[in-house]
Amino acid sequence: MAITIQVRTGAQARGVRPVDPTRDLPAIVELVALGFEEELDPQGQKMLAEMRRAAQHRTWTAAINGDIDSAGFVWIEGERIVGNLSLRYALPGQTRGQIIGNVVVHPDYRGRGIGRALVEAAIQAVQRQDCRWVGLEVRADNPAACALYTHLGFQTVGKQHHLLRPGGLPWPEAVGAPLSWRTSKPRDSHLWMRLADAIYPPRQQWVLEVRPGQYTFGGLERRLNRWLAGEREGAWLYGDGEEARLAVSVRTDKRSRFHLWDILAHPAEGAAGARAAVAQAVRATRHFPPWPVIIFAADQEPLVQALFDMGFKRHRALVQMLLEL
Repeated sequence: MAITIQVRTGAQARGVRPVDPTRDLPAIVELVALGFEEELDPQGQKMLAEMRRAAQHRTWTAAINGDIDSAGFVWIEGERIVGNLSLRYALPGQTRGQIIGNVVVHPDYRGRGIGRALVEAAIQAVQRQDCRWVGLEVRADNPAACALYTHLGFQTVGKQHHLLRPGGLPWPEAVGAPLSWRTSKPRDSHLWMRLADAIYPPRQQWVLEVRPGQYTFGGLERRLNRWLAGEREGAWLYGDGEEARLAVSVRTDKRSRFHLWDILAHPAEGAAGARAAVAQAVRATRHFPPWPVIIFAADQEPLVQALFDMGFKRHRALVQMLLEL
């Protein structure tokens, strides 16, 4: 892989160099905003606002809390940053992988191979750190990026649907008799993981960073953290004994005014199970104002259709890709 590495300073410098968090943060944030702001959902807009606040204080620790990664590469033209790629270790750590994110090039500099050079630099960095794989997500409707990653050896390992229910729509009636749902407890994270195993292949789970911690609902510490963040959260399971067939979580951000759903439906439950899970999410949300609802749904036609029937619109489809090293 041929990579242009910047070694000079001043007006003639150009090429790839590692991110310098002490000076690059404001320019990176504005470049990310330029590249992605128009396609952000309410959660993404909140993250961008946090990134901008962190950049104003030029505090890298605050930037990490605002979802800016502490590693990566930039492409510079003279004194100007015109390309960026973030790179971080994946969770859970035992998979020994890293995740590429925020690959963005200024519109005036696209089509010059800058994106490819940034990705190649990231791959080489991951190889030097003796990792097993590097993963990323790309919009399915971005054929140029998909083709680039495929050419570099990435393979598609899965797909998710990013759906939005617009704010202001009245809550629909939850059709069908409610199932015997029970509240999810912290000890139930293994049930969520078993259900995730039935839905997502292992390598897709790596890129999505599926892990027990994200499914450890309830408990004093988690409730306190949500309260401090101005959020409310609930989670429910349906199944027999030690097997969950359906799982639903609802998180409401009362400060930024959006709802975030997560629904896991065992493939064997089909359309009826998908409709029941969506209905449970509606029941859990309808006592809140009809703010926008965000969900990243598995590539399951019954679930996606059930969400469409409840007023969701397709925001984008995301393809998970992975390169094994």
